[in-house]
Amino acid sequence: MRRILPGLLFLASCGGGKADLQSERAYDRYLGARELASTRDFAKLVPLLEDRHFLVVLGALEAVAEIGEPHALQHVVARLKHEHPLVRQQACITVGAIRNEEGIPLLAGMLKDPEPGVRREAAKALARFGKRDDVVAALLEALGDRDPGVAYMAHDRLSEVTGLKVEERRRDAWDRALRTP
Repeated sequence: MRRILPGLLFLASCGGGKADLQSERAYDRYLGARELASTRDFAKLVPLLEDRHFLVVLGALEAVAEIGEPHALQHVVARLKHEHPLVRQQACITVGAIRNEEGIPLLAGMLKDPEPGVRREAAKALARFGKRDDVVAALLEALGDRDPGVAYMAHDRLSEVTGLKVEERRRDAWDRALRTP
């Protein structure tokens, strides 16, 4: 308790941000973007996806994901190519959350992103579309990823979407399991 109390007092004394889309502070704009999810005001979110600060774009993407409108995919697509990897990660999460099937090939393409965190989120997002041939094919490809975390995520999500439990995290093991009736 003695260690926790000073930290809590410090946090309480720091005035946190406030939701304000017009603020110069990126964190305030981030909070403002997040707040728009509760109002479902998609029209106000769209310009925030173009904000100069990655944090605001993250907040807007999080709100779009929470709203979950499939038509939002057209506004999310460009964020998959954003310079900041956290934005690309959140864009993958958002595509999975809005579940517009046109996003499946986009997520499959994100499995080639240079950042492993982005590739992991793409694999997780693909699984939200269920057991589809294109989803399974993309996850099978990701089994050979150079990052063990991405390969594990692909293996785990293949188990989730197929209902199969395959011990080995290898493509040939999955191919055998998928061929077995």
